[in-house]
Amino acid sequence: MPAPTPIPLFGYRNLANLKARLLPDAMTTDTTWDVDIAAIGKGVAAWFDRQTGRELVYNAAAVFERPAGVESVVLKSYPVISIASVTLTIQSSVTTITDAVMGLQKASGIVDFGGCQGTHLDRLEITSAGGYWCDAEDTIAMSPGATPLPDDLLQAWYLQCRAVCDAENIFRQKGAGNSADKDKRDPALRLDTLDIIPTVKKILQLYLRIP
Repeated sequence: MPAPTPIPLFGYRNLANLKARLLPDAMTTDTTWDVDIAAIGKGVAAWFDRQTGRELVYNAAAVFERPAGVESVVLKSYPVISIASVTLTIQSSVTTITDAVMGLQKASGIVDFGGCQGTHLDRLEITSAGGYWCDAEDTIAMSPGATPLPDDLLQAWYLQCRAVCDAENIFRQKGAGNSADKDKRDPALRLDTLDIIPTVKKILQLYLRIP
């Protein structure tokens, strides 16, 4: 039996899943706003990454780079499953120093070297597997050791996607979502003033990366 084909994610879930949360049941098969919704889903997920300083979606080969003059680093893609390699670049010379890792705190992404491996002029590059697993449809088996996306973070994504949709007014032409008589003077519904909504902001505070 052939392996199932992964369904593309547009942020933390696939397009059908996000449409089901943003549109009335009768309109989920309508493709009119598919491009807009897909862009919003991906855009909000990227926004969350910037707000938290992380790369929240699971990546089997996440690459993290920084100057080498440190004793420890905090990766951006965590929880971490494993570290595949660590390299040190001094001028044009590249050396694999994976064995220099003395400790790994998988939940917080902290990699400890027990001492500096170079100077601020040198470069560390760490390749690892980590982040939150977001394929809720199980079209591919979850990587062993991976952590599913937390429920509160998923709900925050839905809420912020809804806020962006309201601000862009993309559904109101056909009466979907909020009604056309909603007060358009409300700053929360204007793209030029749109911010992370308060409920979402509180949730994201729990996922901040502390470098």
